[in-house]
Amino acid sequence: GNRLFGIYAQDQWDLSDALTLNYGLRYDVLNAYINATQLSPRIGLVWYPSQTTVFHAGYARYFTPPPNELISNETFSKFDGTTAAQSGPNDPVQAERDNYFDIGATHQFTPALNVGLDAYYKQARELLDEGQFGQALIFTPFNYAKGRVYGIEWTTAYHQGPFSAYSNVAVARAQGMDVNSSEFNFQPNQLAYVQNNYIYLDHDQRLTGSAGLSYLWQGTTYSVSDIYGSGLRATNPADGNVPNNDRLTFYNQTNVSAERSVNPAYVGPLKLRFTVVNIFDRQYELRDGTGIGVGAPQYGPRIGVFMGITKPL
Repeated sequence: GNRLFGIYAQDQWDLSDALTLNYGLRYDVLNAYINATQLSPRIGLVWYPSQTTVFHAGYARYFTPPPNELISNETFSKFDGTTAAQSGPNDPVQAERDNYFDIGATHQFTPALNVGLDAYYKQARELLDEGQFGQALIFTPFNYAKGRVYGIEWTTAYHQGPFSAYSNVAVARAQGMDVNSSEFNFQPNQLAYVQNNYIYLDHDQRLTGSAGLSYLWQGTTYSVSDIYGSGLRATNPADGNVPNNDRLTFYNQTNVSAERSVNPAYVGPLKLRFTVVNIFDRQYELRDGTGIGVGAPQYGPRIGVFMGITKPL
């Protein structure tokens, strides 16, 4: 069986009316296909220099076991002498251990407008990732011995009367080095390069964003939203020894919806919703089937019309 035990303690200390310190300690024990433990401290500061501005900064240590349902207890030695025979190491998947740093601020420019900026850096050992290898639709977890993930996020929210809007923009980088578990899933030339070089993870995307507007008119809320990205990673066959060395093209998808609350007799309150996903029917590729952990092409959704009824309990 698989067992995960954890115990933690935390406290809050008001250093002044404008400055708060949060700190804590957590201890985890994992008994499964591997045995692992970790003591994880965390500390954070929140500063209110004014009623409209908040600064925060913190550090946390994290312990993340791999998903148990994706770990196979079978050994590929059973397939020796068949067309499904595998070669290469199959070291067990380990729990990820992270040092996470974060700093940011939010400011209320007007009662209707809030803006936030946040920067983060994650330094990882045994960085967990999941890949789809071959034709199987099941994801297989594996580790990079080292990992680093960092970025900046900008958020804006506006609400005035019946009108509201939001915008989020993130610039990020995610890299790993040295695959050291489930190695038999990878090509020897890929393993050789990754052993001594950082590569971009398959889900790395330089720019990611979303934006939306909504308006309440005569009891119905009408909204439009858009998601966009600069493209996930791919491998350029001109230099196949460097996995995930390229990226796909920019994409965006626009959705519209309308929502209204009604209260029919004998039924009670209902919430009705009508949504059109990808209203312009833009066709875009999220993955092209190349790179580490990507076994098949994947595409964004085509235009779709959905209707929903929600009954509060």
